[in-house]
Amino acid sequence: MEKGTIHGVIFDQDGLLFDTERLSAVAWKLAGDELGFYLEESFLKTIRGANASDAARRFQETFGDRFDFWKLRARKQEHFLRILRENEMPVKPGARELLCYLRQEGYKVALATASAREYSMENLRLAGIEEFFQEIITGDMVGEAKPNPEIFLKAAKALKEEPARCLVLEDSLNGVEAGLRGGFVTIMVPDLTEPDENLRGRVNRVCASLFEVKDWLIKEQKQ
Repeated sequence: MEKGTIHGVIFDQDGLLFDTERLSAVAWKLAGDELGFYLEESFLKTIRGANASDAARRFQETFGDRFDFWKLRARKQEHFLRILRENEMPVKPGARELLCYLRQEGYKVALATASAREYSMENLRLAGIEEFFQEIITGDMVGEAKPNPEIFLKAAKALKEEPARCLVLEDSLNGVEAGLRGGFVTIMVPDLTEPDENLRGRVNRVCASLFEVKDWLIKEQKQ
């Protein structure tokens, strides 16, 4: 990677901007318990960053044709939205500070999330950060889910930047893989899943928080 060449920053949503993956895991497990399916964390981490269709395929591969994914997902969403209503939108530490810095320095900023548009726009509105994003690409706007890089490539095109000039920020294994496959500068900010040594060797950096991403960008800009 050439230094000083980042023009655009592409954010994932759940687990990266918002601390919602923990809430989602609780909701999946509550729904699974109700319908008689025990959902282990080792399985749930494989669907993080995936859209609904891809998640449905993975559920059926694991639990068989008798498994009604859409019924489970509907119940999960009910639990998830109830939990969100009972709490403030859990914005990740450093998110607002990083977004303010990016706007101040003139970076182009996009959101690229596997989640649906209505859900994503409501999250941004509740958090009061929708104004920071020039482009918003959601899972219902692409045909292939992460780890396919389609959603990031679409975001880069919307920003009118080449992938090599865009920084992808991700917390999930599927998302990080998508960034790497698309030729993006890719930073992982782990949430529920830590990278193994192989992945650490492939990403441009692993940051403990979005505060650390901001510090990295400041140094990168000065090179």
